[in-house]
Amino acid sequence: MYNPMRFSWWRNFPLFFFLLVGASQVPAVGLSPLLHVFTPLPSSGLNQRPCLPTPNKELLDDNILKFAATTITNEQYGMPGWTRGQGSRFHKGVDIQPVQVERGRGTVRIDYYDAKAGRGFYRREPVLIPKDEIYSILDGTVVVANNNEKRSGYGRYVMIEHRFENGSRFVSMYAHLNELTVSEGTPVKAGQRIGWMGGSSSKAGARNYLKAIPHCHFEVGRVIDQNFAGTRRARALYPPMLGGKYDPRNIQPYNPVEFLQTYRAVPRPAVLAANLD
Repeated sequence: MYNPMRFSWWRNFPLFFFLLVGASQVPAVGLSPLLHVFTPLPSSGLNQRPCLPTPNKELLDDNILKFAATTITNEQYGMPGWTRGQGSRFHKGVDIQPVQVERGRGTVRIDYYDAKAGRGFYRREPVLIPKDEIYSILDGTVVVANNNEKRSGYGRYVMIEHRFENGSRFVSMYAHLNELTVSEGTPVKAGQRIGWMGGSSSKAGARNYLKAIPHCHFEVGRVIDQNFAGTRRARALYPPMLGGKYDPRNIQPYNPVEFLQTYRAVPRPAVLAANLD
């Protein structure tokens, strides 16, 4: 059981809009209902064991509260599923906490909602600066490397295409990055550094929130419509389509925590750091 949380949208509309649009990326009418349903993992496996996407190893011990981001009113906030807005909004990914942070200057105001008390309130939270590297979980090819923070509620993010053992394709996504170290079209190896955790987003309210609770939004999913880029609904998207068929609003998610645990993800081997960085 969890204590659901929502933000006082009437006082912090930019943050509310990010959580509705940036985190779930389903603002437009006519998009596939599959965006709100985790697709089962295929019966075929992977040709290699995945690497954890960040240095955070707490998932390996099922210590999910130290792996996924939490808030003072919702310990399930960073988990995938119906964990937002008192269970009314779907979160496609998992928000992974940093393990290396520095205390920044000053504080930032965050608006909360206490569902039990039925009231909103705010707190001044300390600014935290994440220092974690972000890694590709598997061998693959970069299909989106968005370096323009203003283009998406996800901020700067990377999407990488991989293959299951049976040849079917899927993508992994790493969002709210501070810096990207890869570009579109380039091949990457499992465990290769692709960027640095940050707090980027197109929404000012979201950037404030990420200053207090920094994380990497991590997703794994499959393309829903291979012809998505040519559809009327894609051309009508707001914010505008980004990445063609790889737009996040055309990706049905796998449960990312289930994915990492099912395929027995491992920490990034030290040898990779020496060979790939």
